[in-house]
Amino acid sequence: MKWSVVSPLRIAVLDDHSLIQLALKLRLSREADFKVVGVYSNSRDLLTALENIEVDLLILDYVLGDSELDGLSLVRMIRRRFPDLYILIASSAEKPSVVNLTLNAGANGFFGKSEHVELLLEAVRKVAAGEPYVSPMLAYELDRGPSVNREIIDSAEAQGVEILLKDPLLSPKEQEVLRCCLEGMSVSQIARKFSRSMKTISGQKQSAFRKLGVRTDAELFKLKQNLKDF
Repeated sequence: MKWSVVSPLRIAVLDDHSLIQLALKLRLSREADFKVVGVYSNSRDLLTALENIEVDLLILDYVLGDSELDGLSLVRMIRRRFPDLYILIASSAEKPSVVNLTLNAGANGFFGKSEHVELLLEAVRKVAAGEPYVSPMLAYELDRGPSVNREIIDSAEAQGVEILLKDPLLSPKEQEVLRCCLEGMSVSQIARKFSRSMKTISGQKQSAFRKLGVRTDAELFKLKQNLKDF
């Protein structure tokens, strides 16, 4: 898209931390070709605003409060309702698996909050220009392939994964598919990995979900988080 000082890029921000809201608004507002049109602390207010104001790009925190939609569901909902809106995730959940999940859900880029703030400006400009963006360190991890995901998961999370995959109801192929899902791989990526059709992989994934009593990737990750404490 085209934007300029005369017709600035209209940006909205969703983050549940007031200091982050203030910092983002102040820094973005210093750019003559940016205009912050709204800063929100919850998804309800954001979704209402998106129905009533013009927004070109949304900077979205991935991890919100307990009463909020999970990040993946929110990204999918926004992408469905506002297909032309650019979505840049800004999150401290800086893991390749999370990056893959958010991009597959419809986000256009992922900025890690540990990165220097000046990189955020680069991320905004790239995403608004129609280019994908991933923070440099995360891009490096992603380039090393799915196997890196297993290496960066801490021991507690790894334990939760193993407990989940040892469910006796799961077939060996369903276990393979779930392990890849937990590493952030999409159905198409898993299909290529195992040289199976997307229809086959999708069927095995849904079968595994039914056996585990979950319906979405987000619920699968929540189940894994719960199991890690056992």
